[in-house]
Amino acid sequence: MYRPLFIFFSIFLGCSSSDQRLSSTSISSMNGLSSPRKCELITIPMCKNLDYNQTVFPNLLGHTTQSEANPAISQFNPLIKVKCSEDIRLFLCTVYAPVCTVLEKPIQPCRELCLSAKNGCESLMKKFGFQWPDQLDCNKFPVSDLCVGKNSSESSSSKKSSSDVTFGVSTIANEVVLSPKICPHVMHTTSGSHFSLPLLSGRLPDCSLTCEADNQVPMMFDGRVRRILRIWTAAWSVACFVCSLFTLVTFLVDLSRFAYPVRPILYLAFCYLAISLVYMIGVVGEDGFACGTYGSTPKILVTQGGENVGCSALAVVHYFFFMASCAWWLVLCLAWFLAANLKWGAESIAALSPYFHAMCWGIPAVLSVTVLVTNSVDGDVFTGICSVGNLNPSALVYFFFTPIVVSLALGAVLLICGIWSMIRIRSYIKLQHADVERNISKLEKLMLRIGAFAIMYSLPTAMNAAIMWYQAVHMPAWLEGWLHHRCVRLQDREDFGFTFPIDECPGDPKVAAPEIIIFLLKYVSQLVVGITCAIWVVSSKTLSSYHKAYLALSSRSPPVPNHPDQVNMR
Repeated sequence: MYRPLFIFFSIFLGCSSSDQRLSSTSISSMNGLSSPRKCELITIPMCKNLDYNQTVFPNLLGHTTQSEANPAISQFNPLIKVKCSEDIRLFLCTVYAPVCTVLEKPIQPCRELCLSAKNGCESLMKKFGFQWPDQLDCNKFPVSDLCVGKNSSESSSSKKSSSDVTFGVSTIANEVVLSPKICPHVMHTTSGSHFSLPLLSGRLPDCSLTCEADNQVPMMFDGRVRRILRIWTAAWSVACFVCSLFTLVTFLVDLSRFAYPVRPILYLAFCYLAISLVYMIGVVGEDGFACGTYGSTPKILVTQGGENVGCSALAVVHYFFFMASCAWWLVLCLAWFLAANLKWGAESIAALSPYFHAMCWGIPAVLSVTVLVTNSVDGDVFTGICSVGNLNPSALVYFFFTPIVVSLALGAVLLICGIWSMIRIRSYIKLQHADVERNISKLEKLMLRIGAFAIMYSLPTAMNAAIMWYQAVHMPAWLEGWLHHRCVRLQDREDFGFTFPIDECPGDPKVAAPEIIIFLLKYVSQLVVGITCAIWVVSSKTLSSYHKAYLALSSRSPPVPNHPDQVNMR
């Protein structure tokens, strides 16, 4: 709550100052001073419950009574309700219902108070066709003379020690929450309560990152680099989509050929088909999903929480199928383990398929609901999609990094056990049986294919997890560095609407800007597995399956041998 600094002057001759009180009777009778201006209790609803409760008329605009001033100030009620500025209510009341003092004229609001109110609300008024009133022109109000201004005790009281943050913070539930005043005006959000930026010094509420490319302070990449990222992501998403679709069609053409333990590759391909589709939609939609106007200015900001239905839908699809792919990878390793170690047949493993489906679709569904409930969804300005944890390091670690690492670790253990069993079987066949070179060759090929697929899945997935950890650790420093450079640049202070002095700007973390190669690898690691699935089904048998499917669709029978003796030959 603001505590305006009221400056009162009075002259007392032959009186003890210990009994002085600011009331309508004492002011008029002090030392023979009399005035027709009388203090009266504030009755204007908007101006009640301020740090002063008495006003005096005529006010600064010439209204002679509160009943005359009330309709005029009530026109600004919509601005008060949307809270476009924390100072708008105090500013309007000091104009329409000025504080009562012993001075002959009402005390005016300071220009700083006026500018703070105007910067927060003028752009919103313009969106509805209204202009900031000329009678409230901030140039008419004093800068340093007797005036009602903003008290900086809130920010100064937070400077408790040299180790504390030097700009208004408060600690809530062991989390450092910065004062919303630190957020520049154009980045301040008014449409919801789910917006915040994680900084090194704490969480900055009601604030979101601008979406436009930053060519002056390229902490979040300039326009050229962002175009490269978009083209790169578009190319890999199309390749992933085509390869995943090819894998799905190949499985469906001859489903009996791909029984357990390799059946989970079908569902892996389906998951990456959906993931690639999300990226393609994001690229085509540009910033329509990841960004929007959520403040009182036309500036485009990054979407956070559930403010955009399309953004939330993309994020849920992306997250659900990514978690499902991790689950199906684990099932794939488990199926190989059952077949190799416990000597289960395909039918025995297939009997567990209802449980596999319940786990692989059910757990991601629960996690997706949790992501929505915790408002962990936000926009990715580099690809145009929405996903989990782009501006929320905690969500990135808990909802993405941890499940990926757990599934990789468990899958690796099962896979190694299965491969070790195959090696033992190979040795046994060599020692106990003769003329089995053909069987050994098949077993070796199977081991090679399993090992190659495991490597082609594990490496990009592990790389994706490592990059997510790197991003979660460094994102607060990147954001604070970006905000620091914007705050200390004079032109940016005006463009972004910083309202506090330069010496109260966030500190410079002196961290290097992110490298483009990190994000190039991040996006390719999330899409390349779909291409890997296609490699598994590429073989001469696949060509034969497509040939049979073509003949069946064209209602043609397979070629019949010319000689009857050849009918039963294989």
